[in-house]
Amino acid sequence: MREERGSWYLLTGLVLGIALGLVYAWLISPVEYVDTEPATLRADYKDAYRLTIAQAYAVSGDLARAQARLALLEDEDPALALAEQAQRARADGDAAGSQALASLAAVLGEVPLFPPPSPARAATQMPTASPTLTLSPVPSDTPTPAFTATATQT
Repeated sequence: MREERGSWYLLTGLVLGIALGLVYAWLISPVEYVDTEPATLRADYKDAYRLTIAQAYAVSGDLARAQARLALLEDEDPALALAEQAQRARADGDAAGSQALASLAAVLGEVPLFPPPSPARAATQMPTASPTLTLSPVPSDTPTPAFTATATQT
């Protein structure tokens, strides 16, 4: 009888310990991330960070600083990431943000509009003009689009 009661005390203590530990960890003293690296941010926060970098570049014109800040995000192709975000911003109606992002993407380099074809597919196709996206700054008082697609012969 004594052994039976001891196992119930052990089980009850274990359940209470886990419950109290979870309450403490989740409600009383949860983990707060402070001063994390920009590369560890969620996608929406990375977008906000890129927009801030583009707006700072539009004001200061300091390309080296913008490149250093973009490098912290560890994107494979920062110009492509900026161009894609500029297109999303334009679709969402954020003309000023789209313009800042597109301007910085244009300065960082020419961005292809479509990914290059796979080697197997390219071998079966005849050479054709491949469209590329050329980003150029447009004054804000002009109603022309900020993106100009041009075809280049490859």
